[in-house]
Amino acid sequence: MRLVADIGGTNARVALCAGGVIDDATVQRFSNADYNGLSDLLRAYCEANADSVVHEMVIAVAGPVHAGRATLTNREWTINAAELVKAFTCERVVLLNDLTALGYAIPTLTTEQVTRICGQDVPDAPNGQALVVGIGTGFNISQVITKDRCTACPPAEAGHVSMPSAIVSKLEDHEIRANDFPTVETLFSGRGLTAFCRQLTGETSLTGEAAISLYGDPEQQQLTQAIDTYAALLGLLLRDFSLSYMPSHGTFLAGSVGRAIAASASAPLIKVFHEPCQFRLQDKPPIFVAKEDSAALMGCAQF
Repeated sequence: MRLVADIGGTNARVALCAGGVIDDATVQRFSNADYNGLSDLLRAYCEANADSVVHEMVIAVAGPVHAGRATLTNREWTINAAELVKAFTCERVVLLNDLTALGYAIPTLTTEQVTRICGQDVPDAPNGQALVVGIGTGFNISQVITKDRCTACPPAEAGHVSMPSAIVSKLEDHEIRANDFPTVETLFSGRGLTAFCRQLTGETSLTGEAAISLYGDPEQQQLTQAIDTYAALLGLLLRDFSLSYMPSHGTFLAGSVGRAIAASASAPLIKVFHEPCQFRLQDKPPIFVAKEDSAALMGCAQF
């Protein structure tokens, strides 16, 4: 039996699966604040499911993973795979970045679990590439490479690369302090959206969440314009990614900010994303929103 877990900074989901299929009856949600660490949380889960013998664990973590160790982005939890093997007498424990786990789920998602926001149909072929772009508390990507029905998702930390020069130029065109956004994540994340909207509107108490909630309000034209500008910059970034990763099977947006921009301000994003480019595989490549909340668990089950 495999235990799968999706460990966010605030909450966690844990389930049991066999043969790549999650047993929905075993899915349980936890508040991380109620536990001193992941071992305590998993022990509570295993005690509540004592009839099942766990042979292995695959755990998605909201933070960087290296050499079997991970640290949550916004909680002081350090997770060590080797220590979990000993503590739970498992045959193996695998740690994945949460975006990597989501990448492994992409080939299994149904039409009900994604929303297409633009673009052509994807090729009906077993081999191809997709790209997951997660924009929420942080930013990261997962490249999804499928060949002969086998999927590989190489790890990445794309949020920490330097801001592309084309986006820097656009920021300067709008008289925005580009030095405030030195990396991709400093702009394309929840806190980045907040800082961006504050600079454009002068509203120093404004949050990104509040800005999106007011999008389209006739009395908030400046704010709507700021969100449209942000969406266009995201479209430029995704356009560059479409050349870097050639996602013939689509780009999938995930995370609270990614979903909100797709829902509220998709038009300026799509306009920039679909600007002509002779080197892309499709004239109008597709963008989807991954809306399945348990996708990371599904990816852990497929790994």
